Amino acid sequence: MRLRHIEVFHAVYSSASVSNAAKLLNVSQPSISKVLKHAEDQLGYRLFERVKGKLIPTQEAHRLFKEVTKVYTHLDSLQKLSENLGAKHEGVIRIASTPALGLNVIPQAVASFIEANDESRFVLETLHLDQIITSLHEGKIDLGIVFDPASYPNVQEFVLGSGELVCVAPRNKILPVNDRISLADLNDLQFVKLHGRGPLGQQLNRQIDASRLDFNTVASVETYHMAKQLVAMGAGVAIIDEITARSDPQSDIQVLRLEWPTRFQIKALALESEPLSLVCQDFVIHLQHTIDQFMSEKIT
Repeated sequence: MRLRHIEVFHAVYSSASVSNAAKLLNVSQPSISKVLKHAEDQLGYRLFERVKGKLIPTQEAHRLFKEVTKVYTHLDSLQKLSENLGAKHEGVIRIASTPALGLNVIPQAVASFIEANDESRFVLETLHLDQIITSLHEGKIDLGIVFDPASYPNVQEFVLGSGELVCVAPRNKILPVNDRISLADLNDLQFVKLHGRGPLGQQLNRQIDASRLDFNTVASVETYHMAKQLVAMGAGVAIIDEITARSDPQSDIQVLRLEWPTRFQIKALALESEPLSLVCQDFVIHLQHTIDQFMSEKIT
């Protein structure tokens, strides 16, 4: 099938009619019918049956659509990449970070960088790791700022800093008086659990499962910030990343180090095939200094 055949077939199958497909592709109905017939002639079998004025996909069409969707998705990514490359301007730094880093660290770094480089401009968003990788490959962003990512093809890493997982609990909650708290100390308390979508959440959940302790999980949440807020409102205790624990200090929570220090790295990701602009390189160095200063402050 040619690319035009794929485009028309996908539109007709998805919209269930020639007229809808024509509107979707902004062409005439005869043009859609002509391309569809040419595709069927080339393939040697029918893609749709005409029943009482309606197009009914054949079994071949159903099977073909699964593969065509993959091709169409790649074409869509190519279109986005070409548009984003055309929209790229020198001096504009496009960043996506995980939500935890978007609370304080990234805003602090961006604000102080703009103060020193008043011609710089930023486009910022918070995404999850898998979305950040997709955005890098589609050319939507220049940098992804994340916790402990796996290695990805054609993606280079810059270590920005490190931290560890910590326990947060309501300020009035009486906990064992030790330098560090253990999982067993938390076993009988109401627990706010993190989803295992990200690398840190997966690592934490593996350690909890390995402990064979039966945690009293009262809530399962998507982000570390939500876990921290639930703790502040007295819902239970949680284990979160140190960055979130340090962000927006709250008088109604206490932060405790864990008996088993689980450390993580904070990294900037960029495409190996796309050398960073000088302004991006300068910002990475600035971000390293910002994180170092942020982590050196006394934790509450």
